[in-house]
Amino acid sequence: MTKREQAPLQQVLETTQPRARGGRDSSMEVIPAVDIRGGRCVRLYQGDYDRETVFSEDPVAMARRWEHLGAPRLHVVDLDGARAGQPVNNRVIEELLAAVGIPVQVAGGIRQLDVINRYLEMGADRVILGTAAVHDQPLVGKACAAFSEAVAVAVDARRGRVETAGWREASGETPEGLMRRLAELGVPRFIFTDIGRDGTLRGPNFAAIGRLVRAFRTPVIASGGVTTAEHLRRLAKLGVEGAIVGRALYDGGLELAEALAAVHQREV
Repeated sequence: MTKREQAPLQQVLETTQPRARGGRDSSMEVIPAVDIRGGRCVRLYQGDYDRETVFSEDPVAMARRWEHLGAPRLHVVDLDGARAGQPVNNRVIEELLAAVGIPVQVAGGIRQLDVINRYLEMGADRVILGTAAVHDQPLVGKACAAFSEAVAVAVDARRGRVETAGWREASGETPEGLMRRLAELGVPRFIFTDIGRDGTLRGPNFAAIGRLVRAFRTPVIASGGVTTAEHLRRLAKLGVEGAIVGRALYDGGLELAEALAAVHQREV
């Protein structure tokens, strides 16, 4: 992966060139998740930190494995950072970014412009804002102006309401309402997670995902509950830009090669 040549933060913030809006790619990415807690690769059940399964003591080795098996991109989350409101596992993430050559999007505790800049300097392809997108929308606007396509926003919802702070705080916001305001700020893509499906292997919330894809021209990446190749084919038909897959890959119920083939077969 080519490291981004980032200008000093102040220079970046003074950039006045408008962000170029790209069209939606016709392909769909299958994106393995690498969730990091306490320096280990884990998966949570419905975002519950008390219901954790450790899948590897070495997130860097796991990232290399997914790259070796053909993953086009990785979704890396600092779970401790999401709760703390600031990066916690950033050293591990820096090692991971240096170890792989595919694009990596990073999330968890990213609530300041200088943190975004540091992750991009480390080699992240995208940095994902979550809690900040609800509580600090001026920051989102500045981030989009400064970093353009390198910014994405995570919209995590349970029973139709957005949650923040590592899925511990209910905001009262609906995904549609939040995304509408953020799209006006120039957010180039959203990552939508149905928290109630995450880590459950019960399948995505196709109805909610379909509504969001139809409602916004901004690309949507789906997350939560993806378990089978058929789930991926259905998501591709809905028009999502990508699908994040976690527990199904780690449990072995879905092989990455099978997942990639399912999307490829649809495109042919």
